[in-house]
Amino acid sequence: MRRRIITELAKEYAKEESEVKNNLEDSVIITPYVTRNVKNRVVIDKSKINIEEQIFLDYYKLLLNRYCNLKFPNRSYIMAEIMNIVPDLHRYHAYTIYKFDFKDFFNTVSSKKSFAYICETLNLKTFEYEFLKKYTSVDRKLIPGIGLHNTLVEIIGERFNLEIKKIFKESCIYYARYVDDCILILDEKIDEDKIEKVIFKLMKQCFGDKVKINDTKTDYYNSSCVNSKFDYLGYEFKKGQNPKSEFKFGIAQNKLEKYTKIINDIVLEYKVTNNIEILSFKLELLFKRVVYYGARKNSNKYRWQVRGISDSYKELKRFMKNSKDFSKITKDTENFFTRTVERSFTRNRVNFPAKIKNQIKNNKFTSCFLNNKTLLLHQKIGLKHNTLKQRLYIVDNSNLESCSYSELANKLLSNIK
Repeated sequence: MRRRIITELAKEYAKEESEVKNNLEDSVIITPYVTRNVKNRVVIDKSKINIEEQIFLDYYKLLLNRYCNLKFPNRSYIMAEIMNIVPDLHRYHAYTIYKFDFKDFFNTVSSKKSFAYICETLNLKTFEYEFLKKYTSVDRKLIPGIGLHNTLVEIIGERFNLEIKKIFKESCIYYARYVDDCILILDEKIDEDKIEKVIFKLMKQCFGDKVKINDTKTDYYNSSCVNSKFDYLGYEFKKGQNPKSEFKFGIAQNKLEKYTKIINDIVLEYKVTNNIEILSFKLELLFKRVVYYGARKNSNKYRWQVRGISDSYKELKRFMKNSKDFSKITKDTENFFTRTVERSFTRNRVNFPAKIKNQIKNNKFTSCFLNNKTLLLHQKIGLKHNTLKQRLYIVDNSNLESCSYSELANKLLSNIK
Protein backbone atom coordinates (compact mmCIF):
# COMPACT_ATOMS: atom_id res chain seq x y z
CA MET A 1 0.00 0.00 0.00
CA ARG A 2 2.72 2.50 1.00
CA ARG A 3 4.75 1.67 -2.09
CA ARG A 4 1.73 2.26 -4.32
CA ILE A 5 1.10 5.65 -2.69
CA ILE A 6 4.73 6.68 -3.25
CA THR A 7 4.47 5.61 -6.90
CA GLU A 8 1.30 7.69 -7.36
CA LEU A 9 2.86 10.76 -5.74
CA ALA A 10 6.06 10.45 -7.78
CA LYS A 11 4.00 10.37 -10.97
CA GLU A 12 1.74 13.25 -9.94
CA TYR A 13 4.58 15.55 -8.87
CA ALA A 14 7.12 14.40 -11.51
CA LYS A 15 9.62 13.12 -8.95
CA GLU A 16 11.71 9.97 -8.63
CA GLU A 17 10.19 7.38 -6.28
CA SER A 18 13.43 7.16 -4.31
CA GLU A 19 13.38 10.93 -3.82
CA VAL A 20 9.82 10.89 -2.51
CA LYS A 21 10.57 7.96 -0.19
CA ASN A 22 13.75 9.52 1.22
CA ASN A 23 12.06 12.88 1.79
CA LEU A 24 9.20 11.23 3.68
CA GLU A 25 11.62 9.52 6.03
CA ASP A 26 13.34 12.83 6.81
CA SER A 27 11.78 15.07 9.41
CA VAL A 28 9.92 18.07 8.05
CA ILE A 29 8.38 21.17 9.58
CA ILE A 30 5.23 22.31 7.79
CA THR A 31 5.33 26.04 7.13
CA PRO A 32 2.41 27.94 8.75
CA TYR A 33 -0.47 27.99 6.28
CA VAL A 34 -1.59 31.03 4.32
CA THR A 35 -5.37 31.38 4.43
CA ARG A 36 -7.95 33.17 2.32
CA ASN A 37 -11.63 33.97 2.63
CA VAL A 38 -13.99 31.99 0.41
CA LYS A 39 -17.73 32.61 0.74
CA ASN A 40 -17.27 33.95 4.28
CA ARG A 41 -15.18 30.94 5.31
CA VAL A 42 -11.49 30.91 6.14
CA VAL A 43 -9.72 28.19 4.13
CA ILE A 44 -6.10 27.26 3.50
CA ASP A 45 -4.70 28.57 0.23
CA LYS A 46 -3.25 25.35 -1.15
CA SER A 47 -1.48 27.19 -3.98
CA LYS A 48 0.85 28.77 -1.38
CA ILE A 49 2.12 25.40 -0.10
CA ASN A 50 5.45 24.36 -1.61
CA ILE A 51 5.71 21.09 -3.55
CA GLU A 52 7.74 19.18 -0.93
CA GLU A 53 5.18 19.95 1.78
CA GLN A 54 2.28 19.10 -0.53
CA ILE A 55 3.82 15.67 -1.08
CA PHE A 56 4.05 15.13 2.69
CA LEU A 57 0.45 16.19 3.23
CA ASP A 58 -0.84 14.08 0.33
CA TYR A 59 1.09 11.02 1.52
CA TYR A 60 -0.51 11.08 4.96
CA LYS A 61 -3.93 11.84 3.52
CA LEU A 62 -3.74 8.79 1.22
CA LEU A 63 -2.17 6.59 3.88
CA LEU A 64 -4.91 7.29 6.42
CA ASN A 65 -7.73 7.21 3.86
CA ARG A 66 -6.73 3.73 2.69
CA TYR A 67 -5.66 2.09 5.94
CA CYS A 68 -8.70 3.46 7.77
CA ASN A 69 -10.89 2.54 4.77
CA LEU A 70 -12.53 5.95 4.92
CA LYS A 71 -15.70 6.53 2.93
CA PHE A 72 -16.37 10.23 2.75
CA PRO A 73 -20.05 11.29 2.93
CA ASN A 74 -21.75 11.72 -0.43
CA ARG A 75 -24.57 14.28 -0.59
CA SER A 76 -26.29 12.56 -3.51
CA TYR A 77 -26.40 9.17 -1.77
CA ILE A 78 -27.61 10.68 1.50
CA MET A 79 -30.43 12.62 -0.15
CA ALA A 80 -31.52 9.63 -2.25
CA GLU A 81 -31.83 7.56 0.94
CA ILE A 82 -33.71 10.29 2.81
CA MET A 83 -36.11 10.72 -0.11
CA ASN A 84 -36.85 7.00 0.07
CA ILE A 85 -37.88 7.36 3.72
CA VAL A 86 -39.52 10.73 4.40
CA PRO A 87 -42.42 10.37 1.89
CA ASP A 88 -43.71 7.43 3.99
CA LEU A 89 -43.09 8.86 7.47
CA HIS A 90 -46.75 9.86 7.84
CA ARG A 91 -47.61 6.13 7.84
CA TYR A 92 -45.61 5.50 11.02
CA HIS A 93 -47.48 5.38 14.30
CA ALA A 94 -44.74 7.56 15.80
CA TYR A 95 -41.49 9.11 14.68
CA THR A 96 -38.93 11.72 15.66
CA ILE A 97 -36.71 13.88 13.42
CA TYR A 98 -33.69 15.57 14.97
CA LYS A 99 -31.47 17.65 12.69
CA PHE A 100 -28.33 19.25 14.07
CA ASP A 101 -25.20 21.03 12.95
CA PHE A 102 -21.77 21.48 14.56
CA LYS A 103 -20.69 25.09 15.03
CA ASP A 104 -17.34 26.08 13.49
CA PHE A 105 -16.62 22.36 13.12
CA PHE A 106 -13.15 22.20 11.53
CA ASN A 107 -11.76 24.84 13.89
CA THR A 108 -12.99 23.11 17.05
CA VAL A 109 -12.42 19.39 16.38
CA SER A 110 -9.51 18.09 18.46
CA SER A 111 -6.63 16.94 16.26
CA LYS A 112 -5.20 15.17 19.34
CA LYS A 113 -8.36 13.03 19.52
CA SER A 114 -7.85 12.11 15.90
CA PHE A 115 -4.21 11.14 16.50
CA ALA A 116 -5.13 9.03 19.53
CA TYR A 117 -7.68 7.10 17.48
CA ILE A 118 -5.14 6.60 14.66
CA CYS A 119 -2.65 5.13 17.16
CA GLU A 120 -5.33 2.75 18.47
CA THR A 121 -6.21 1.37 15.07
CA LEU A 122 -3.14 1.62 12.78
CA ASN A 123 0.34 0.15 12.85
CA LEU A 124 2.39 3.22 11.89
CA LYS A 125 6.05 3.28 10.98
CA THR A 126 8.26 5.34 13.29
CA PHE A 127 8.64 8.28 10.90
CA GLU A 128 4.87 8.30 10.26
CA TYR A 129 4.13 8.23 13.97
CA GLU A 130 6.58 11.06 14.65
CA PHE A 131 5.20 13.26 11.88
CA LEU A 132 1.55 12.83 12.88
CA LYS A 133 2.36 13.24 16.56
CA LYS A 134 4.20 16.51 15.85
CA TYR A 135 1.49 17.70 13.42
CA THR A 136 -1.32 17.18 15.96
CA SER A 137 0.57 17.84 19.19
CA VAL A 138 -0.39 21.51 19.38
CA ASP A 139 -4.04 20.51 18.85
CA ARG A 140 -4.00 22.62 15.70
CA LYS A 141 -7.14 23.89 14.03
CA LEU A 142 -7.99 21.61 11.11
CA ILE A 143 -8.76 24.52 8.79
CA PRO A 144 -10.47 23.41 5.55
CA GLY A 145 -8.53 23.51 2.30
CA ILE A 146 -6.26 20.46 2.37
CA GLY A 147 -7.19 16.80 2.16
CA LEU A 148 -5.30 15.72 5.29
CA HIS A 149 -7.52 17.91 7.46
CA ASN A 150 -10.65 16.41 5.90
CA THR A 151 -9.20 12.97 6.68
CA LEU A 152 -8.36 13.77 10.31
CA VAL A 153 -11.88 15.10 10.84
CA GLU A 154 -13.53 12.17 9.08
CA ILE A 155 -11.60 9.57 11.08
CA ILE A 156 -13.24 10.66 14.32
CA GLY A 157 -16.44 11.57 12.45
CA GLU A 158 -16.88 7.92 11.51
CA ARG A 159 -16.37 6.94 15.14
CA PHE A 160 -19.11 9.41 16.12
CA ASN A 161 -21.40 7.86 13.49
CA LEU A 162 -20.87 4.35 14.87
CA GLU A 163 -21.58 5.47 18.43
CA ILE A 164 -24.79 7.25 17.41
CA LYS A 165 -26.05 4.18 15.55
CA LYS A 166 -25.10 1.92 18.46
CA ILE A 167 -27.01 3.96 21.05
CA PHE A 168 -30.15 4.43 18.93
CA LYS A 169 -30.04 1.00 17.23
CA GLU A 170 -33.44 -0.09 18.61
CA SER A 171 -35.34 2.80 17.03
CA CYS A 172 -33.12 4.27 14.31
CA ILE A 173 -34.81 4.48 10.91
CA TYR A 174 -32.02 6.57 9.45
CA TYR A 175 -28.94 8.53 10.47
CA ALA A 176 -26.49 10.49 8.31
CA ARG A 177 -23.71 13.01 8.80
CA TYR A 178 -22.47 15.12 5.89
CA VAL A 179 -19.33 16.75 7.34
CA ASP A 180 -20.96 18.88 10.07
CA ASP A 181 -24.65 18.47 9.08
CA CYS A 182 -26.44 15.56 10.78
CA ILE A 183 -29.93 14.10 10.71
CA LEU A 184 -31.44 11.40 12.92
CA ILE A 185 -34.83 9.79 12.21
CA LEU A 186 -36.32 7.45 14.85
CA ASP A 187 -39.45 5.31 14.76
CA GLU A 188 -40.66 6.46 18.18
CA LYS A 189 -41.22 9.72 20.01
CA ILE A 190 -38.23 10.71 22.11
CA ASP A 191 -38.00 14.03 23.91
CA GLU A 192 -35.56 16.54 22.47
CA ASP A 193 -33.61 16.92 25.71
CA LYS A 194 -32.99 13.16 25.91
CA ILE A 195 -31.60 13.09 22.37
CA GLU A 196 -29.45 16.14 23.01
CA LYS A 197 -28.05 14.65 26.22
CA VAL A 198 -26.78 11.65 24.24
CA ILE A 199 -25.48 13.80 21.37
CA PHE A 200 -23.62 16.21 23.66
CA LYS A 201 -21.93 13.36 25.53
CA LEU A 202 -20.77 11.70 22.29
CA MET A 203 -19.55 15.02 20.87
CA LYS A 204 -17.18 15.53 23.79
CA GLN A 205 -16.10 11.90 23.70
CA CYS A 206 -15.31 11.85 19.96
CA PHE A 207 -14.48 15.43 18.94
CA GLY A 208 -13.20 17.03 22.16
CA ASP A 209 -14.50 19.73 24.48
CA LYS A 210 -14.58 22.63 22.02
CA VAL A 211 -17.21 21.32 19.57
CA LYS A 212 -20.65 22.87 20.08
CA ILE A 213 -24.08 22.45 18.51
CA ASN A 214 -25.20 25.31 16.28
CA ASP A 215 -28.54 26.20 17.91
CA THR A 216 -29.76 28.22 14.92
CA LYS A 217 -29.47 25.14 12.68
CA THR A 218 -31.05 22.62 15.03
CA ASP A 219 -34.57 21.31 14.39
CA TYR A 220 -36.71 18.85 16.34
CA TYR A 221 -40.05 17.39 15.22
CA ASN A 222 -42.09 14.35 16.14
CA SER A 223 -45.20 12.74 14.68
CA SER A 224 -47.51 14.97 16.77
CA CYS A 225 -46.06 18.21 15.41
CA VAL A 226 -48.01 20.30 12.89
CA ASN A 227 -46.69 22.83 10.37
CA SER A 228 -43.30 21.11 10.43
CA LYS A 229 -40.60 22.61 8.24
CA PHE A 230 -36.88 21.94 8.10
CA ASP A 231 -34.12 21.89 5.53
CA TYR A 232 -31.20 19.52 5.06
CA LEU A 233 -28.34 19.78 2.57
CA GLY A 234 -30.17 22.38 0.50
CA TYR A 235 -33.56 20.61 0.37
CA GLU A 236 -36.67 21.71 2.23
CA PHE A 237 -39.18 19.36 3.91
CA LYS A 238 -42.58 20.72 4.83
CA LYS A 239 -45.70 19.23 6.43
CA GLY A 240 -49.11 20.85 6.95
CA GLN A 241 -51.52 21.22 9.86
CA ASN A 242 -52.63 17.59 10.05
CA PRO A 243 -50.07 15.43 11.91
CA LYS A 244 -50.79 12.64 9.42
CA SER A 245 -50.41 14.80 6.32
CA GLU A 246 -47.65 13.94 3.86
CA PHE A 247 -44.45 15.90 3.51
CA LYS A 248 -43.85 18.21 0.56
CA PHE A 249 -40.38 18.76 -0.84
CA GLY A 250 -38.50 21.68 -2.28
CA ILE A 251 -35.36 23.77 -2.43
CA ALA A 252 -34.30 25.43 0.85
CA GLN A 253 -35.19 29.11 1.20
CA ASN A 254 -31.59 30.38 1.30
CA LYS A 255 -30.82 28.48 -1.91
CA LEU A 256 -33.95 29.85 -3.61
CA GLU A 257 -32.79 33.35 -2.69
CA LYS A 258 -29.37 32.60 -4.19
CA TYR A 259 -30.83 31.40 -7.51
CA THR A 260 -33.38 34.23 -7.58
CA LYS A 261 -30.50 36.70 -7.30
CA ILE A 262 -28.73 35.00 -10.23
CA ILE A 263 -31.86 35.38 -12.36
CA ASN A 264 -32.17 38.99 -11.26
CA ASP A 265 -28.55 39.68 -12.29
CA ILE A 266 -29.14 38.07 -15.70
CA VAL A 267 -32.22 40.25 -16.27
CA LEU A 268 -30.37 43.41 -15.20
CA GLU A 269 -27.55 42.53 -17.58
CA TYR A 270 -30.12 42.21 -20.38
CA LYS A 271 -31.49 45.64 -19.43
CA VAL A 272 -28.05 47.08 -20.25
CA THR A 273 -27.04 44.94 -23.29
CA ASN A 274 -30.47 44.22 -24.82
CA ASN A 275 -28.85 40.97 -26.06
CA ILE A 276 -31.59 38.34 -26.22
CA GLU A 277 -29.09 35.58 -27.10
CA ILE A 278 -27.11 36.06 -23.89
CA LEU A 279 -30.32 36.33 -21.86
CA SER A 280 -31.82 33.12 -23.25
CA PHE A 281 -28.52 31.20 -23.07
CA LYS A 282 -27.84 32.08 -19.42
CA LEU A 283 -31.41 31.44 -18.23
CA GLU A 284 -31.44 28.07 -19.98
CA LEU A 285 -28.10 27.02 -18.50
CA LEU A 286 -29.26 27.88 -14.99
CA PHE A 287 -31.89 25.15 -15.19
CA LYS A 288 -29.75 22.65 -17.12
CA ARG A 289 -26.96 20.37 -16.01
CA VAL A 290 -23.49 21.51 -17.03
CA VAL A 291 -21.21 18.46 -17.23
CA TYR A 292 -17.49 19.10 -17.60
CA TYR A 293 -14.51 16.76 -17.84
CA GLY A 294 -11.46 18.67 -16.64
CA ALA A 295 -9.13 19.58 -13.80
CA ARG A 296 -10.24 21.48 -10.74
CA LYS A 297 -8.44 24.58 -9.54
CA ASN A 298 -5.00 23.82 -8.04
CA SER A 299 -5.13 20.25 -9.37
CA ASN A 300 -3.87 18.47 -12.47
CA LYS A 301 -6.20 15.50 -12.06
CA TYR A 302 -8.98 15.31 -14.64
CA ARG A 303 -12.40 14.25 -13.39
CA TRP A 304 -16.10 14.63 -14.19
CA GLN A 305 -17.68 17.70 -12.65
CA VAL A 306 -21.40 18.46 -12.66
CA ARG A 307 -23.02 21.83 -11.96
CA GLY A 308 -26.49 23.28 -12.03
CA ILE A 309 -29.86 23.15 -10.30
CA SER A 310 -30.85 20.09 -12.34
CA ASP A 311 -28.12 18.03 -10.67
CA SER A 312 -28.06 19.67 -7.23
CA TYR A 313 -31.78 19.06 -6.68
CA LYS A 314 -32.33 15.97 -8.82
CA GLU A 315 -34.21 14.17 -6.03
CA LEU A 316 -37.17 16.53 -6.52
CA LYS A 317 -37.76 15.02 -9.97
CA ARG A 318 -39.15 11.81 -8.50
CA PHE A 319 -42.10 13.86 -7.16
CA MET A 320 -42.86 15.57 -10.49
CA LYS A 321 -44.64 13.50 -13.16
CA ASN A 322 -44.34 16.31 -15.69
CA SER A 323 -43.35 19.98 -15.94
CA LYS A 324 -46.78 21.08 -14.63
CA ASP A 325 -47.00 18.67 -11.69
CA PHE A 326 -46.12 20.44 -8.41
CA SER A 327 -48.57 18.62 -6.10
CA LYS A 328 -45.75 17.28 -3.91
CA ILE A 329 -43.51 20.32 -4.26
CA THR A 330 -43.47 23.25 -1.80
CA LYS A 331 -45.17 26.44 -2.95
CA ASP A 332 -42.01 28.53 -2.83
CA THR A 333 -40.18 26.06 -5.06
CA GLU A 334 -43.12 25.88 -7.49
CA ASN A 335 -43.09 29.68 -7.70
CA PHE A 336 -39.38 29.65 -8.37
CA PHE A 337 -39.81 27.42 -11.42
CA THR A 338 -42.96 29.07 -12.76
CA ARG A 339 -42.86 32.74 -11.78
CA THR A 340 -39.41 33.96 -10.74
CA VAL A 341 -38.17 34.85 -14.23
CA GLU A 342 -41.28 36.84 -15.10
CA ARG A 343 -41.33 38.55 -11.70
CA SER A 344 -37.72 39.62 -12.14
CA PHE A 345 -38.59 41.47 -15.37
CA THR A 346 -41.56 43.15 -13.67
CA ARG A 347 -39.65 44.09 -10.52
CA ASN A 348 -36.79 45.62 -12.51
CA ARG A 349 -39.13 47.32 -15.01
CA VAL A 350 -37.52 45.57 -17.95
CA ASN A 351 -39.42 44.85 -21.14
CA PHE A 352 -40.42 41.16 -21.17
CA PRO A 353 -39.15 39.68 -24.50
CA ALA A 354 -41.61 37.57 -26.47
CA LYS A 355 -39.05 34.75 -26.78
CA ILE A 356 -38.70 34.37 -23.00
CA LYS A 357 -42.45 34.78 -22.53
CA ASN A 358 -43.06 31.86 -24.90
CA GLN A 359 -40.41 29.75 -23.17
CA ILE A 360 -42.16 30.24 -19.84
CA LYS A 361 -45.55 29.54 -21.39
CA ASN A 362 -44.19 26.26 -22.77
CA ASN A 363 -42.52 25.38 -19.42
CA LYS A 364 -39.10 25.46 -21.08
CA PHE A 365 -37.07 26.05 -17.92
CA THR A 366 -38.94 23.48 -15.81
CA SER A 367 -38.53 20.96 -18.64
CA CYS A 368 -34.78 21.61 -18.75
CA PHE A 369 -34.66 20.74 -15.06
CA LEU A 370 -36.99 17.77 -15.16
CA ASN A 371 -35.67 16.13 -18.33
CA ASN A 372 -31.95 16.41 -17.49
CA LYS A 373 -31.14 18.70 -20.40
CA THR A 374 -27.35 18.92 -20.45
CA LEU A 375 -24.52 21.05 -21.76
CA LEU A 376 -21.70 18.50 -22.10
CA LEU A 377 -18.19 19.95 -22.15
CA HIS A 378 -16.04 17.10 -23.45
CA GLN A 379 -14.11 17.32 -26.70
CA LYS A 380 -14.88 13.76 -27.86
CA ILE A 381 -18.44 13.12 -26.71
CA GLY A 382 -19.75 16.63 -26.03
CA LEU A 383 -19.52 20.02 -27.74
CA LYS A 384 -16.84 20.13 -30.40
CA HIS A 385 -14.10 22.75 -30.17
CA ASN A 386 -15.63 25.13 -32.75
CA THR A 387 -19.15 24.75 -31.35
CA LEU A 388 -17.93 25.53 -27.85
CA LYS A 389 -16.11 28.59 -29.18
CA GLN A 390 -19.29 29.79 -30.90
CA ARG A 391 -21.29 29.35 -27.68
CA LEU A 392 -18.66 31.21 -25.71
CA TYR A 393 -18.70 34.13 -28.15
CA ILE A 394 -22.30 34.71 -27.00
CA VAL A 395 -21.05 35.72 -23.55
CA ASP A 396 -17.38 36.59 -24.14
CA ASN A 397 -16.10 39.16 -26.65
CA SER A 398 -12.39 38.46 -26.13
CA ASN A 399 -10.11 36.81 -28.70
CA LEU A 400 -10.64 33.05 -28.38
CA GLU A 401 -8.83 31.82 -31.49
CA SER A 402 -5.76 30.44 -29.71
CA CYS A 403 -7.62 28.96 -26.71
CA SER A 404 -7.48 25.23 -26.03
CA TYR A 405 -10.66 23.26 -25.33
CA SER A 406 -9.98 23.33 -21.55
CA GLU A 407 -9.41 27.08 -21.62
CA LEU A 408 -12.66 27.62 -23.51
CA ALA A 409 -14.57 25.38 -21.08
CA ASN A 410 -13.17 27.22 -18.05
CA LYS A 411 -14.01 30.60 -19.60
CA LEU A 412 -17.58 29.46 -20.26
CA LEU A 413 -17.97 28.13 -16.70
CA SER A 414 -16.70 31.40 -15.22
CA ASN A 415 -19.14 33.37 -17.40
CA ILE A 416 -22.22 31.41 -16.32
CA LYS A 417 -21.63 31.33 -12.56
